[in-house]
Amino acid sequence: MKNRSFSSIFTFSVLSLSMLSANSSANVSSIPVVGGVVNSAEILKNQIHSSVIYTTKTVRDAAIFTIAGITLDAYILSLPLESDVKKSIIAKLSNPSYAIPLGHFLYTFVDKYGDMDNEDAFKAYLKTQYDEETLTGFSHSLFTLNDVKKEEKPELADSHHQGLTIDRKFIANMVIVYDELVQIGEWKDLEVLPERYTYLSDTPEDRKIIDKIQPIIIAGMTKAATSMDEGEMRGALEQIIEEGKPEHKGSVNNKAEALTITLIDFVRLNVLKSYRQFVYQEQRQEVLNEWLQESFKEDPNALISYLESRQQRRLAVQITVDGLQQGLLEGLMSPLEKPFIKQIYQDHLKHENYKPQNEITTQPEHEQQLSFLKRLTEKEYKNPSYLPFFTELYKNYDNSIVDVGISSTPTISVRNLPIIKTGAKVSGKGGTGIPNFHFVDRKEDRAYYFFGNDALQLDRLMDANKVQTMFDRLDYLVTLNCNAQYDWNAHTTYDGLVNLGAGESLRDFGEKRCLRELTQRAEIEKTVSTMRADLIEDIRVYNGIFALDIYSKLTQKWKIQQNLESLSKLEQKGMPDYTLIYNPWPDHFAHFTGPFSDEILMPTGELNRLDYWLTQFTNTYKDAGVYDRTLWGMAGDHGLSPVYYSLNPEKQVFDPLQTELGYPLVIKKISSDEGEGPKITNALNYESNKEVDVVVASTAGGNFMMDFFNSAQGWKVQPTYAELTMWTPVNAQKGGSINVVNEIASRLQESLDYLVVRETNCTLDECNVRVIGFKDGVRVDELISKKGNRLFYQPVIGSSQLLELDVLNPYKSQPNDAELVSYQELYQRCMVSAVSDNVNSWCTEQEWRELTAYTARPDSVNQLATLYEEDRAGTINLFPKFGVGFNTKVPGRHAGEHYLEKDAFLGFWGTPVGPNVTPLTSEANGSLAPTLYEYLTQETVIENNNGWGYPSLLDDLDIQLSK
Repeated sequence: MKNRSFSSIFTFSVLSLSMLSANSSANVSSIPVVGGVVNSAEILKNQIHSSVIYTTKTVRDAAIFTIAGITLDAYILSLPLESDVKKSIIAKLSNPSYAIPLGHFLYTFVDKYGDMDNEDAFKAYLKTQYDEETLTGFSHSLFTLNDVKKEEKPELADSHHQGLTIDRKFIANMVIVYDELVQIGEWKDLEVLPERYTYLSDTPEDRKIIDKIQPIIIAGMTKAATSMDEGEMRGALEQIIEEGKPEHKGSVNNKAEALTITLIDFVRLNVLKSYRQFVYQEQRQEVLNEWLQESFKEDPNALISYLESRQQRRLAVQITVDGLQQGLLEGLMSPLEKPFIKQIYQDHLKHENYKPQNEITTQPEHEQQLSFLKRLTEKEYKNPSYLPFFTELYKNYDNSIVDVGISSTPTISVRNLPIIKTGAKVSGKGGTGIPNFHFVDRKEDRAYYFFGNDALQLDRLMDANKVQTMFDRLDYLVTLNCNAQYDWNAHTTYDGLVNLGAGESLRDFGEKRCLRELTQRAEIEKTVSTMRADLIEDIRVYNGIFALDIYSKLTQKWKIQQNLESLSKLEQKGMPDYTLIYNPWPDHFAHFTGPFSDEILMPTGELNRLDYWLTQFTNTYKDAGVYDRTLWGMAGDHGLSPVYYSLNPEKQVFDPLQTELGYPLVIKKISSDEGEGPKITNALNYESNKEVDVVVASTAGGNFMMDFFNSAQGWKVQPTYAELTMWTPVNAQKGGSINVVNEIASRLQESLDYLVVRETNCTLDECNVRVIGFKDGVRVDELISKKGNRLFYQPVIGSSQLLELDVLNPYKSQPNDAELVSYQELYQRCMVSAVSDNVNSWCTEQEWRELTAYTARPDSVNQLATLYEEDRAGTINLFPKFGVGFNTKVPGRHAGEHYLEKDAFLGFWGTPVGPNVTPLTSEANGSLAPTLYEYLTQETVIENNNGWGYPSLLDDLDIQLSK
């Protein structure tokens, strides 16, 4: 979402925890049966997968590689390498422990990502649907009918990251690093690969590796810098080159060393990852063939049942879309009937009303273009090529699309994407532990910020918390990852951050490669389906042959055995049992152009591009003949709202406060402003946060987080509201305390929606938070108390409601009479009848969710009450008013508390969804993964058990497939 600039190559995905199984032999005496039907998934889990070991023993001498259609040595010769380096590498290729990992590493980046044209597939499609004049009328900063030279592209196109090119130069650099890493890791000399990747640490052995590789990286940067024009980019490179000089070795947060560590981890981890995937495929095929042959020998009828079960197996596709909002899509389906489109256009027309009058603001650099939005308010746009997928989806599956989706607070991708991908909460056992795009870990004295090379730490952090991904839970099935993170146990993967690095300048980069994979698998699936059917018939014929007809019996037996082996080789290459697809682009471009701009809403915009690709992916499942058994689910991680005015809270609050105090405050900012470049952090020698007054960080133009350190219980403990009213800065004279909460709230009263601070220390079961803001110039304090699953919301100072639960949502259709009665009853019960000293009178989490669903702040009471369940969620969280962005240069924001940001899409569809769906009214996006998991496995998901943080909604979908 921001300009990756020089570090785009380093912000790739990381590896997470892998689960290995002990060896065992095929066991055909315990065929699992569910409801009288053989469960092939259970066989794969307990008898096939459990027998797989990640051994390198059988593949080292047998593997023959082709890279880009030529042999490995020929490919190395084709790379732009120095002759002596090339000669050295070729000489080592005779060593299997050197050549095999290198071969699979190169395959990952050359064969999977290369060998495709760079055509914009969506644009090519549009040219078949619209005439030239119409398309020209739908031009905008991200779409022009005819290709133009790079220097002629609109200014906006150069304001994002510059993209990643996976060319021979890139591959050559990776090979050089690989070659220099003589010790790629102890795993290469082991017979069994390790369970997980071990990141570099501050040990003498790892320091030697860093010292060896750093000069190579600095030499490459020096060469690149000399060919660049003077400017910000070159200046940043030269700063890193300077820090790579010997006199700067060991300096805190040395950026030359930081990028060296990142690159080494990237290469080593991807070598191991690609090698593991290859080994698994080989081993699984061998074990599956053994089991099939043994089953045929011992119990042919049981084998028939297994094959029939595989013919009717369930499949699931999980789609996660960054920034996909249900209310917007619903509004686009009926722009004149639903109030959404008209309301957001009215917001735009009166945007000057949102400008703070007494706070210093700027305006986003890009002016939003809203011609198509204006057009929709006047006349519905009907064209069969505009959002055809979503049109059919809302027509046929309206009840299984959640009316008010919920994104957890703060609504930031780094927090919410793991939630919708894994079904885990942020807090608690098995939770992600990632509360925001940034945080301070007080135990480590380490600040994290995930826009930059710290992105490589995300999987490590998830692994440390023992988060189970869908790939971990479903590792016995055939799985495919298309452009998402957290994919260690995926059997085939297209890396999410590679797609982010390349996909902006090469539009449809990841989507085209994922579609190619699924298209190839669809053809194999049809072959495999025919093979299974033929085997079933052949085994039945075999069973019917008279025992004394030895020749016929043996001939049929040999035929079946050969076909079983052929089946074992193709079984994993058919359609995946589980596919995860991630699309980042609606959010990415909405930041830079505005969430309701022409670049997003027009027929040539990002939502119609998403629609096109959803159609293409769907067609592969139909072509494969498995669509009728596939449950589809999709969720957004948040919505977005427009930014018309921006300000920097740290400047607005602390600059004048320092002047008034007469001494400096020690302020540490760990984030970039939205629209700026990334941060670089040295993972082994980072800055301390001690002797700092406050650490500040901003997120996506919305949430602004502050960490203070004045708790009476020590530096590592988060201070509460009472302690913050007596805050003593580092440079203050003895006894010079400040009510810093009041300073923040009062100096931001025009731009601040509200801030949230701990009233007491919080646990998973009990917490009290204070919500503070200004209404009509008057400070308002409110408390939200949580005990178990009951919550109480009450004013402390002032009478106005900061959460505005007494105001109906203007972006949704007004409630009918029955709904209005329900809303009034809930309001009476939760806001009027509840009393503070009687917990049983408090409303439950479900009741608060139902009440707030009628308002423009869905699930607000629940979300704020649980904000500080994770200790690293900061000391004070600030949320800006509508139309205002904190620390941003761009016109789109999220991580605020407005409906437009909170309302995340969540929906399910496909033939398995029955006609009697229980309408989904208000649900959290975290229910996506557990619902699909329960469908695939037929195992009951229990919320807050086995790492599941959210409930499955499967029972509401009236699933029609037999169990």
